[in-house]
Amino acid sequence: MKTLFISLKGLGDTVYLIPAINAVWRRYGKPVAVVVRDRKSVELFRNCAYVRPVLLEYMKTDPASLLGHLRTLLRLRAEKYDVSVTSFPSNRLVYNLFAFFAGAKKRATHAYDYAAWRTLPFLQNCRVRSERRRHAVEKNMDLLACLGLDPRAEKIDMGLWLAPSDEESARAFLAGHGIDARAHLVVGVHPSISRAQVYKNWSPENIKIFAGLLDWLNAGYGAKTLVFAGPDEAEAAGEIMALARERQVPVPGADINTVAALLKSCRLFINTDSGLGTVAAAVGTPCITVLGATDPLVTAPYGADNTAITSGLGCAPCYKYPYSATSPSLGCPHPACMGPIDAEKIKKAVRARLGPEKA
Repeated sequence: MKTLFISLKGLGDTVYLIPAINAVWRRYGKPVAVVVRDRKSVELFRNCAYVRPVLLEYMKTDPASLLGHLRTLLRLRAEKYDVSVTSFPSNRLVYNLFAFFAGAKKRATHAYDYAAWRTLPFLQNCRVRSERRRHAVEKNMDLLACLGLDPRAEKIDMGLWLAPSDEESARAFLAGHGIDARAHLVVGVHPSISRAQVYKNWSPENIKIFAGLLDWLNAGYGAKTLVFAGPDEAEAAGEIMALARERQVPVPGADINTVAALLKSCRLFINTDSGLGTVAAAVGTPCITVLGATDPLVTAPYGADNTAITSGLGCAPCYKYPYSATSPSLGCPHPACMGPIDAEKIKKAVRARLGPEKA
């Protein structure tokens, strides 16, 4: 069976699709294609022999990107796929249109009650109800029923495909900063404070809170901390490191496999609802994830070794997409759950993983 997977959100959502991709490979033993919309997701599959990533870039300010969409659709249509699978979350008109024009005979996605006609979901001819408080990994596995598999019987394998060169690049980076992961306690931190995404638009007060957390990790555990940041988060990460008393190690832009290898070197990864949290969990590094408006039962790093921290407010989670909106939005304009993060909750979770601080 010739299978096309469609993951038109970001890195984290693509990682959450990997178990479904691996299940199809185990059952049918045929390579698959995966449509993604960012280069990090393309890099994710670089070392995988049975996945061909297809990049679909979209820039609202660049009309030429629409022509690129058309060329991609025509190429996919010519490849004559038997089935396409659009990953969670997928309650958007453009996703249903893309899957329809890609031309697979059977087109699988989730069914949502909200905007049940406006997004033209009937263009996909195998729809599986999306259970609201079920993890995204499991929601994607549910779609395998449209491919003749029993989702509940399939192993959930999130393993990434790191090459020896990726591990060596990570070791060289750490050595360049005087760090040996075998001898030092390495902790990764990704304070994804960004104005570009509504569910990462944390209060500026958290810059001081994270700076204090870095100092606490250094003083209490002698931790060597790696500070990860994407382009949208670089300014906030720079301010955090400038406020911290001890020297931190910033992780510059690198391909995602090297980043994954660095995350694998960490004993613990602390993040705020970050796509890198899903990568860390996939390489076996325990995560402590702070979430504001999003639902930890759906989006937190998958697996029993991971800890989700929330505000505890009765109105959270209030992230509306995909169950009560067709685009990312929150239930209130100034959500209290995105205010100052409770550092004591993070410290408690760290102690549960690493033990008490040094005397």
